[in-house]
Formats: sequence, structure tokens, C-alpha cells
Amino acid sequence: MSLDAVVGPQAFLAGWALAGRDPEQAHQFLLDHAEEHGNCLLYTSDESLAVTDLGLLLRAQRVGDVLLSRPLFVIEEWFDSEYYRDRLPLEGAPVVHAWGEPS
Repeated sequence: MSLDAVVGPQAFLAGWALAGRDPEQAHQFLLDHAEEHGNCLLYTSDESLAVTDLGLLLRAQRVGDVLLSRPLFVIEEWFDSEYYRDRLPLEGAPVVHAWGEPS
């Protein structure tokens, strides 16, 4: 499941909002959380940060002139598979208008 950085829905980890944040702050939060809780981390080829044992991958989504954090939730095994890991969405989901066409 992929969340949009702007329209959500919002997801929290230890009370901290994951979507729509400054990506650097979000990465630091995940690094600190992983250190405190002994989580396994993985950087993907596009430098996104994953907390593999939580099935959480933090991507960046361009919104206007800024980047915002956009979490993806996947099954943990996908991080072990190069096939799945390299095919996870890199960009924000396209906006779909009421008439059903992506912009």
C-alpha cells in the first residue's frame, strides 16, 4: 500500500507522522527508531530507506518545488527479492480526476 504525501491517508510510527514530512527528517527518525528498537534497515538503489522488518519503505514525492516523504507498506519478503524491490513504485501515484484519467 502506497500513501500519498499530500492527500494521505496518514500513517504513524511511534506517534510520528510518516507522510508529508521533510525526507531528511523522516530518514533520521527511521534511523533513530531502528537503533532504539533493533530494526533492520536497507537503502534501495534510489537511496530510499526501508525498515524491512516493519515492511516500511520511505520514498520521496515531489510536490511543487519540494520533496515530501511518502511511505510504502509491503510484505517483508519483497525487500529480500531483487525482482520486487526494484519494481516498487518510485514516484507518487498519479492523480486521477473524477473522469478517471490520470494527470
